[in-house]
Amino acid sequence: QAILIVFFSLIIGVVYNSISKEGITVKGNWSKKVVSDSLIVPYSYTKDDPPAISLGQAMTYFQTHSTIFLDARLEPDYKAGHIPKALNLPFEEFEQYYPKVEPLLSRDKNIITYCDGTECEASLFLARLLKTKGFNNLKIFFGGWTEWNKSGLPVQEI
Repeated sequence: QAILIVFFSLIIGVVYNSISKEGITVKGNWSKKVVSDSLIVPYSYTKDDPPAISLGQAMTYFQTHSTIFLDARLEPDYKAGHIPKALNLPFEEFEQYYPKVEPLLSRDKNIITYCDGTECEASLFLARLLKTKGFNNLKIFFGGWTEWNKSGLPVQEI
């Protein structure tokens, strides 16, 4: 009889969870928050951070000449593949790389930071650092290299 009670309780719980607006996701990564239909960001992302952009928006910016992409991943990952013409500015080695990259940056151009994907926060932390350096035209592409590469978009290797 106890087994039947547990079984029926489980059935009722699953049905209620599936119809409830505040139900618990059965499958997925719960460490993210959804900003819009096409935008998933880490929970550490706040309204004070530079705007997050989708893959479609990143592709649009990629086609303009007034955008600089910054790859926040470590150099070996960058060399293995990156968005074409992106500059490598690893967040974890910012102090070492910034003096080399800084002359190539422009405050007049859009700067888009990215890293491995929604699991990676290096692009967010890099954008925050650049904001303290006076860069205001910042955007963060949280889909990053993973989403770009998976979509079959142009890539560059060194």
